[in-house]
Order: sequence, then structure tokens, then C-alpha cells
Amino acid sequence: MGRIYVTGARGMLGRHMVAFLDQKGANVSGLTRADWDVENWLSIEQLDALFCDAEAIFHFAAQLPLGGEASRQTQSIFDANVRAVLNIAEWCHLREVPMVFVSGSTVYQDPHAQNIKENAPKVVSGFGGFYGYSKWLAEEVVSHFVAEGLKAVIIRPSSIYGLGLSSDKLIAHYLDQAITGGVIEVNTPRNKINLVHCLDVANACWLAYQKQAWGVYNVAGPGNYAIEEIAHAATEVSGNGAVKTCDSDGSSVAFVRFDLNISRAREAFGYEPQVTLHRGMSLMANQQLL
Repeated sequence: MGRIYVTGARGMLGRHMVAFLDQKGANVSGLTRADWDVENWLSIEQLDALFCDAEAIFHFAAQLPLGGEASRQTQSIFDANVRAVLNIAEWCHLREVPMVFVSGSTVYQDPHAQNIKENAPKVVSGFGGFYGYSKWLAEEVVSHFVAEGLKAVIIRPSSIYGLGLSSDKLIAHYLDQAITGGVIEVNTPRNKINLVHCLDVANACWLAYQKQAWGVYNVAGPGNYAIEEIAHAATEVSGNGAVKTCDSDGSSVAFVRFDLNISRAREAFGYEPQVTLHRGMSLMANQQLL
């Protein structure tokens, strides 16, 4: 039996994927920056050595926007998110190894549209900035090799969360405030966002690979959660903290972000989100992957 390699294994999603596959009894190896800094191009021979017994590559490594000099940041994002995908996709095509690539819902031109399907208009410059565009460029690279015969799955999750989420992100920030007994101030309580836990994304990747459901799929969580609902969930999970709603006049127009249609994933490989908001936040609060 060959080995499934997971790049970005120290990242939030990669850690969950490795733990998920290990639980399934799969032969899995997680690769980190120490094994390969994806900003650096590797030759086919170097990739042969890195992926010597590969059954499949689950490519999760990516560069998020970090701030600093704009030109340097853009270069890092391009090298890690586009050029590295070219590097891997070409190798997978040449060696006839399937590839699972996690993109993102930032590829969509309008993240606030309703019932977003996979064929919705794509971004050039918008909500996700150059990061969002880099994910779309990477998808196009994979599509090129798919046309040449590569077997690939592209997953587009909504807003991913789980253990390891950056502390400046909404759920992690709310949990930190609640756990320390703080007051969570919610300025836009009626806005909603679709949240999908890393375990649901990992399960989608595994199911699609197992079913050999090559193609592009939206993957979303169980529902679209109001910001106020997320704040209250943080206090309920932690048993601490309080919520203060600051939307005094309610005059602003509420939006829903990443309202993805997952019918294609349901039909192709039976995907259904399993992790509720409370369970997902409980896992984070208890420092658990599974």
C-alpha cells in the first residue's frame, strides 16, 4: 500500500487531515516546511525522493496574507500558492499520482451571493485580495493538468475553523474573550457566515478521494451562523464571559458570507457536514483535533 502525503501538516487544516487519516488507518505522512519550503521550486528528481512511495498527494500548504512589504508578500503568496501547485501538479501528472487540492471560497467574485454554485463568477480582485486570486490561479493550473490526464479533486471550503485557528480570527477571538471572562462586543449581530470545521473538510477530501470523484466541489458547514449566535456559542462552550450587542438602530443591511451550494459534493461522494458549531468550538476550547 502506498502512502498519502499531506503538505502543510503543521497548519490548521493539515494537522486535522493527518489526524483524521491516521484514525482511518491510512498510511499517512505529514510534510512540513522543514521537509519542503513550498516557496522553493523542486526538480522532478527531488520530488521523486520526497514522495518516493506516494499513493496520493493531499496538498494543503499555503501562504496566508501576513502584512509587511506588499511586493514581498505578493511574491510569497504567488510562490507558495501558485508556483508550488504547478510544481506538484506537474509531478503528479508525470508520475500518475492523484492529487487533492484545497482551494477556498475566496475564489468567488461575490462572497455575499446566495446559493453559490461551483460555476459562479470568479474573482480577479476582491474580498480575498491577492490571496483569493492566487487560489483561483492555482485551480487553473490544476485544471491544465487535468486536461492532460491528471486525476484531481479540488475542494472549496467556506470559512474554515478548528484548533490552530489564528487568534485574530472571529471564532478564536470570541473563544479567548469568553474563556478569560471578558465581554464579547458584537457590532454586526445579524450578519451571517458559513463556518465549516476542519474535520468536515478532511472528511470531504477523504470521501472524494476514496470515491475517485475527480472534480471541483464546494464544501460547507451545517448552516449560516449569525455573528451574535457565534458569540453566544463561545460563552456557552466556555461557561464564562458575556455578550454585548452594539447594533443599536439595526439600520445596516445584513449579509450572508460564503453561502455555498454543496449539492455536487452530496451527489458525487455523499458529503454531509457533521460538526456543529458547538462541537467544533468545544474541540477548540479543549485543544482537541478529533
